[in-house]
This record gives sequence, C-alpha cells and structure tokens, in this order.
Amino acid sequence: MDSGDEMPVSVWISHDKQKKLHGFLEHLFSQVESITSLLKGTVVSRAFEQTKCFSPGRGLQEFHQEMEPRVNCTKKLRLHVKQDPWNLPSSVQALTQTIAKFVEEVKTRLLLVLLQYTDSEIQLRRDMVFCQSLVAAVCAFSEHLLAVLNQTHGAGGECETDAQEAGRRWLEQIASAGLLFHFQSLLSPNLTDEQAMLEDTQVALIDLEKVTFYFRQFEGEPLVANMPISYQVEGTRQALKVCFHLESFYFDLLPLRLRNGGGFKIYPVLFTQALESMEGYYYRDNVSVEEFQAQINAASLEKVKQYYKRLRAFYLDKSNLPPSSAPKAALIDKLMRPLNALEELYRLMECFISSRRTAACQFTACGASGVGLLSVASELCSRLGACHIVMCNSGVHRCTLSVTLEQAILLARSHGLPPRCIMQATDVMRKQGARVQNSAKNLGVRDRTPSSVPRLYKLCQPPPPDGDP
Repeated sequence: MDSGDEMPVSVWISHDKQKKLHGFLEHLFSQVESITSLLKGTVVSRAFEQTKCFSPGRGLQEFHQEMEPRVNCTKKLRLHVKQDPWNLPSSVQALTQTIAKFVEEVKTRLLLVLLQYTDSEIQLRRDMVFCQSLVAAVCAFSEHLLAVLNQTHGAGGECETDAQEAGRRWLEQIASAGLLFHFQSLLSPNLTDEQAMLEDTQVALIDLEKVTFYFRQFEGEPLVANMPISYQVEGTRQALKVCFHLESFYFDLLPLRLRNGGGFKIYPVLFTQALESMEGYYYRDNVSVEEFQAQINAASLEKVKQYYKRLRAFYLDKSNLPPSSAPKAALIDKLMRPLNALEELYRLMECFISSRRTAACQFTACGASGVGLLSVASELCSRLGACHIVMCNSGVHRCTLSVTLEQAILLARSHGLPPRCIMQATDVMRKQGARVQNSAKNLGVRDRTPSSVPRLYKLCQPPPPDGDP
C-alpha cells in the first residue's frame, strides 16, 4: 500500500492502540538516546584512542560522523510512520539493526583493549583449571545423582523405604537450597608446585560459583550411547549452564521444579591440610603455611555455615514437608536429626583450624591437631548432603589413602561396621578395586606422600604392584 493511498476503515488503528503505539515509540526513542549517549561517552573515546593502531583509517571522528545521521532519526521515523503506520515494523527493524552494528563495533574495540592488558598465559591457566574442576564436579554429581535416583526407585523393606525418603529429600533439598561441593585437598603448600595448585584451585572454585545445573529429558537418541545420563555445557565463563540429559525413567523422578526447567546453584568449598607438619615453612609476606591453610579452611567453614542456614530454612518450611501421617513436630525432628550435631562439628572444626600442627603429631593415629580436620570436614559436609572430590598433586597416592579411609569410616557411619574394626576394614579395602587399579595404571607417577604421614593413613596405602602385603 502506498503512503498516499486511502486506508480502508477496517484497518484504521483504534484510539487505544494509537496510545499504546505512541507509548512504545517514546520508550524506543528513550532507549535509543541512552545507547547513543553511551556510544559518545568517555569509555568509548578511550577505547578508540587505545585501539587506533588496529584501524588507522577509522577513528572516533569517523565513527561519530557515520553514526549521527543514522541513529538520530527520530523525527524522520515519526514522519514516516505518520505517513503510513505500516512502515513502523520495517523502520524499527532498520533502526535496531543500525544500532546493533555500531554497538558491535564498540564491543570489539573494548575486547581488544582488554586483550592488550590481559596476561593470556594466566587466563589460559585459569581456564584450564576451571575446566578440570568443572569436569570433576559434573562427574561427582552424576554418580551421586544416579545412585540417589536408583535408590529412590527401588522397592523393598523398611530400610529401603527410609533410603527412598532420604533420596527424595536430597533431590528436594538441592532443588531449593542448591548443592554443596566438598573439595578435599591433601596438597603440601611448602612445595612450590603444590602451592600453585592450591592457589589455582581457590580461583577455580570462585569460577564454579557461577555455574548452574539444569535438567532435560532425552529427545530421541541419547547423546552418549548406553548412558542413562549425559550433559551439555552452555553459556560463558560469567554464567555457565550445565544441562544434564536424563532418560524419561529417571527424569520423572526429579522434583517438579527441576522437571519444569528450574535450575540450582552449586556451592563449592575447599578444606585443605597437608599430611605432614608445616611448622617452620612460610607462604609469603611473613604468613606461615599453617596460617595460609587456616585462612582457606576458615573461609570455607563460613560458606558451609551460610549453606546450613539455607538448608535449615528449607527443612523448617512446612510447605516442603513430605506428606505424612506423623505429627509435624515429630516429622521435623526426624528430618532435622542429621543436622542436629552440626554445632558440635562446627566447634570441632574451629578448634582444628585455630590449633597448630607440630612434628610430634606424626606419632598420633591421625595427627590430632592436623589431618583430623579432613575427616571432620568430610563428616560435616556429608550431613549437609554434599558431593565429595579428593585431590592431591597426581590424583593417585594421597587421594588413594584418603578415599580408602573415607570409605571405611562410611561403613562405620552408615552400615553398622563397629568402630574398632575400621583398621581391619582399611587393610581389606586398600587391596581391592579402584585403588589397586589406579596405582597399577600410574606406575611412573612419583609418590610424593610424606614419610611422616600419620599412622592411620599409612594403613590405607595400597600394596605394591607385585601383590606383596
């Protein structure tokens, strides 16, 4: 339709719609003005000044000369629309595309400025450590999730019913309060390379706090053949989304909020303690290695307390309680029972963090003022439903000790193993399964486990590859 043609009565715009259209145009022009003022601001001017070497023929003046007539066209647009309202869509589209073009040019120049002042090697190192930490978190969560879903689906006696309730409660918990990740470090910060690994891990966990987990149901064939769960990563370093794809069988077991597309944040914490005395070693600026470890552990303990507050609020919210014929007070007491000992564990952790580890501790079972912190931290995080990740310099020797001891403690905590039998259990478990295979596959990896490792950890060392005890 030409602008001079008379418009049929049936397509005239009503008065109300004209008012809405007028309001839309005013909002659009306001946004255009705001963007234009930013493009003329000092930040853009400095960006052009610092990147003029990349485009000698196009400076700030040429940019403004091209932008002015094409962006400041509100009067022309009003006249164009007044002549024929059907010109509105094409006119607005042309204006937005023009603005997007100039904004993209400015974004490119700002990126060039950032790259000029960014140490690419440090950024690459940060990205590599973040990727490793993210993969570890995804793998740990995947295994934990599958175990819970299989447990939730099972049917059987009273014990299995309790396990199903615990599984459903954990799923509701992470959907509401998020997921706690416990990173356990056995690195020795007196060694330069392991000190660097510990520092890198601190930065990686800060980046992990920007990660959100989501769930989707498989559509068609699984992403990975014969795997009930797989994942895809979307987004940027500043806001990363990990989407877990589940078979419909498992997807239907998730809480409604997660099935409807809701996600949850992850909360990583790092507890670290060397397996030997750090007395006499210094980190930097007259800060001892012991103080460095204590600072990391104290900050992580504070994060655990914040997560506990969210979790406690979740359990005390009556709307989150599962349907039950039991009185509400009794039901809340049952749900809160795993959390009731946390205050004592907090005090014990604070005692470990504030105490000093001396060389004499090597003659105790677990170093009462040292590595005992790791077991208490693990117990504390387990009561909060955390996923666990153990790390050392190689992922072989010290990790093997910690995993063996942790699983023996787990047998005592949850499966009725008498505490007096923990040492016998570690002796059996150190000769079985993944520990032996892990050691056998990494024969060329140097064992940097300190000779003064506490006695309880020595009992967890796997046998030599030849099978001798």
